Amino acid sequence: MMALCSRSEKCKWDIRENLRRKAIKTPVVEEIIQILETEGFIDEMRYARAYVKDKIRLQGWGPVKIQAGLQAKNIPEAIALEALKSADSQEYVENLQKALENKQQLLKEQNPIKRKEKLVRFALGRGYTYQQIYHVLNAL
Repeated sequence: MMALCSRSEKCKWDIRENLRRKAIKTPVVEEIIQILETEGFIDEMRYARAYVKDKIRLQGWGPVKIQAGLQAKNIPEAIALEALKSADSQEYVENLQKALENKQQLLKEQNPIKRKEKLVRFALGRGYTYQQIYHVLNAL
Protein backbone atom coordinates (compact mmCIF):
# COMPACT_ATOMS: atom_id res chain seq x y z
CA MET A 1 0.00 0.00 0.00
CA MET A 2 2.92 2.34 0.64
CA ALA A 3 4.12 1.82 -2.91
CA LEU A 4 0.61 2.51 -4.23
CA CYS A 5 0.35 5.71 -2.20
CA SER A 6 3.79 6.79 -3.39
CA ARG A 7 2.71 6.71 -7.03
CA SER A 8 -0.39 8.90 -6.63
CA GLU A 9 -2.53 10.55 -3.99
CA LYS A 10 -4.94 8.18 -2.31
CA CYS A 11 -7.59 8.70 0.35
CA LYS A 12 -8.73 6.31 3.06
CA TRP A 13 -11.67 5.19 0.92
CA ASP A 14 -9.34 4.22 -1.98
CA ILE A 15 -7.17 2.14 0.35
CA ARG A 16 -10.18 0.46 2.01
CA GLU A 17 -11.66 -0.46 -1.37
CA ASN A 18 -8.35 -1.78 -2.65
CA LEU A 19 -7.84 -3.93 0.43
CA ARG A 20 -11.49 -5.04 0.45
CA ARG A 21 -11.06 -6.37 -3.09
CA LYS A 22 -8.09 -8.37 -1.82
CA ALA A 23 -10.35 -9.86 0.91
CA ILE A 24 -8.36 -8.45 3.81
CA LYS A 25 -10.25 -8.37 7.11
CA THR A 26 -11.52 -5.03 8.50
CA PRO A 27 -9.32 -4.82 11.64
CA VAL A 28 -6.21 -5.33 9.51
CA VAL A 29 -7.43 -2.73 7.00
CA GLU A 30 -7.89 -0.15 9.74
CA GLU A 31 -4.44 -0.90 11.10
CA ILE A 32 -2.90 -0.45 7.65
CA ILE A 33 -4.72 2.85 7.18
CA GLN A 34 -3.53 4.05 10.60
CA ILE A 35 0.08 3.24 9.68
CA LEU A 36 -0.22 4.96 6.32
CA GLU A 37 -1.61 8.08 7.99
CA THR A 38 1.08 8.11 10.65
CA GLU A 39 3.81 7.73 8.06
CA GLY A 40 2.31 10.50 5.89
CA PHE A 41 1.40 8.32 2.92
CA ILE A 42 -2.25 9.36 3.04
CA ASP A 43 -3.63 12.73 4.03
CA GLU A 44 -7.28 13.59 3.37
CA MET A 45 -6.65 17.35 2.96
CA ARG A 46 -3.76 16.83 0.55
CA TYR A 47 -5.86 14.34 -1.40
CA ALA A 48 -8.86 16.70 -1.56
CA ARG A 49 -6.75 19.60 -2.85
CA ALA A 50 -5.15 17.40 -5.51
CA TYR A 51 -8.57 16.03 -6.50
CA VAL A 52 -10.02 19.53 -6.87
CA LYS A 53 -7.04 20.74 -8.88
CA ASP A 54 -7.11 17.72 -11.21
CA LYS A 55 -10.85 17.83 -11.84
CA ILE A 56 -10.79 21.55 -12.62
CA ARG A 57 -7.78 21.44 -14.92
CA LEU A 58 -8.15 18.04 -16.58
CA GLN A 59 -11.90 17.38 -16.75
CA GLY A 60 -13.23 20.94 -16.53
CA TRP A 61 -15.66 20.05 -13.74
CA GLY A 62 -17.56 22.63 -11.73
CA PRO A 63 -17.70 22.93 -7.95
CA VAL A 64 -20.95 20.98 -7.53
CA LYS A 65 -19.66 17.90 -9.34
CA ILE A 66 -16.30 18.08 -7.58
CA GLN A 67 -17.97 18.26 -4.18
CA ALA A 68 -20.14 15.26 -5.08
CA GLY A 69 -17.03 13.35 -6.12
CA LEU A 70 -15.31 14.13 -2.83
CA GLN A 71 -18.44 13.11 -0.95
CA ALA A 72 -18.47 9.80 -2.84
CA LYS A 73 -14.92 9.21 -1.60
CA ASN A 74 -16.10 9.82 2.01
CA ILE A 75 -13.99 12.95 2.41
CA PRO A 76 -15.32 14.95 5.40
CA GLU A 77 -17.42 17.94 4.34
CA ALA A 78 -15.20 20.45 6.15
CA ILE A 79 -12.14 19.20 4.27
CA ALA A 80 -14.01 19.19 0.95
CA LEU A 81 -15.21 22.77 1.43
CA GLU A 82 -11.72 23.92 2.42
CA ALA A 83 -10.24 22.29 -0.69
CA LEU A 84 -12.91 23.90 -2.90
CA LYS A 85 -12.16 27.31 -1.37
CA SER A 86 -8.50 26.90 -2.26
CA ALA A 87 -9.43 26.60 -5.96
CA ASP A 88 -9.28 29.64 -8.20
CA SER A 89 -12.85 30.72 -8.96
CA GLN A 90 -11.67 32.48 -12.13
CA GLU A 91 -10.50 29.13 -13.47
CA TYR A 92 -14.05 27.78 -13.07
CA VAL A 93 -15.40 30.68 -15.13
CA GLU A 94 -12.76 30.27 -17.84
CA ASN A 95 -13.39 26.52 -18.11
CA LEU A 96 -17.14 27.04 -18.26
CA GLN A 97 -16.81 29.75 -20.89
CA LYS A 98 -14.61 27.55 -23.12
CA ALA A 99 -16.93 24.56 -22.69
CA LEU A 100 -20.05 26.58 -23.51
CA GLU A 101 -18.41 28.18 -26.55
CA ASN A 102 -17.40 24.75 -27.85
CA LYS A 103 -20.83 23.27 -27.15
CA GLN A 104 -22.56 26.25 -28.78
CA GLN A 105 -20.65 25.62 -32.02
CA LEU A 106 -21.73 21.97 -32.02
CA LEU A 107 -25.43 22.66 -31.48
CA LYS A 108 -27.66 22.55 -34.54
CA GLU A 109 -30.71 23.92 -32.74
CA GLN A 110 -31.90 27.19 -34.34
CA ASN A 111 -34.44 28.23 -31.70
CA PRO A 112 -32.52 30.52 -29.28
CA ILE A 113 -34.58 29.49 -26.23
CA LYS A 114 -34.07 25.76 -26.81
CA ARG A 115 -30.43 26.45 -27.59
CA LYS A 116 -29.98 28.20 -24.26
CA GLU A 117 -31.79 25.36 -22.44
CA LYS A 118 -29.39 22.83 -23.95
CA LEU A 119 -26.40 24.90 -22.91
CA VAL A 120 -27.73 25.21 -19.35
CA ARG A 121 -28.34 21.44 -19.10
CA PHE A 122 -24.85 20.79 -20.46
CA ALA A 123 -23.24 23.11 -17.90
CA LEU A 124 -25.31 21.67 -15.05
CA GLY A 125 -24.05 18.22 -16.04
CA ARG A 126 -20.51 19.53 -15.75
CA GLY A 127 -21.22 20.58 -12.17
CA TYR A 128 -21.60 24.35 -12.39
CA THR A 129 -24.16 26.38 -10.46
CA TYR A 130 -27.04 28.26 -12.08
CA GLN A 131 -25.44 31.53 -11.05
CA GLN A 132 -22.15 30.67 -12.77
CA ILE A 133 -23.95 29.43 -15.88
CA TYR A 134 -26.17 32.46 -16.35
CA HIS A 135 -23.28 34.81 -15.68
CA VAL A 136 -21.23 33.18 -18.46
CA LEU A 137 -24.20 32.76 -20.85
CA ASN A 138 -25.10 36.42 -20.57
CA ALA A 139 -21.50 37.35 -21.37
CA LEU A 140 -21.49 35.17 -24.53
